[in-house]
Amino acid sequence: MLYRVIIRNLAIEALKRAGTIAGENVFVGRSLPIGEKNLPALYLQIYEDRGESSGPSQVQFDRTSTMGIIGYVAAGTPTAAEAQLDQFAEQIELALMKDLDLQEAICEVSEFSTATAVTSEGNSHLGEFKMLLGFKYIETYPPDGVPLTEIDATLKTADQPVFAGMTVEFPSE
Repeated sequence: MLYRVIIRNLAIEALKRAGTIAGENVFVGRSLPIGEKNLPALYLQIYEDRGESSGPSQVQFDRTSTMGIIGYVAAGTPTAAEAQLDQFAEQIELALMKDLDLQEAICEVSEFSTATAVTSEGNSHLGEFKMLLGFKYIETYPPDGVPLTEIDATLKTADQPVFAGMTVEFPSE
């Protein structure tokens, strides 16, 4: 599984565990729109994934995956929609920044931005926020071939052809 997908799944789990006002309405790969009666809701997606090589002949990259979160709320007034958006965005931010499983899986949150908007049509007042977070991590691709299972060595000196022996088995415990 791609590591960016693992990070996205950890974010989904963190948001569901945090008990935000979205409850279980945390979606990935779902088409829009969701009905107003089912709001609040969240949609998550990794919008972009960038990798920078650690150097020549390396199979390791410093990566940044940009996760986008779109949150929707419905309220009786524009002011109430704005207040719900603020509460919702704060819940999301705290849930992701304080989740140990997610934070353990990345090196850092390298970037963060939030934008909000409220639209009104008749008696319907809908709020939307868009949050972008850059998750930095290091990804190393395993080489092809048979995994190393043991190192067997004999140390020699000028005076003693067999000075000491050593065996290391992998994986070591």
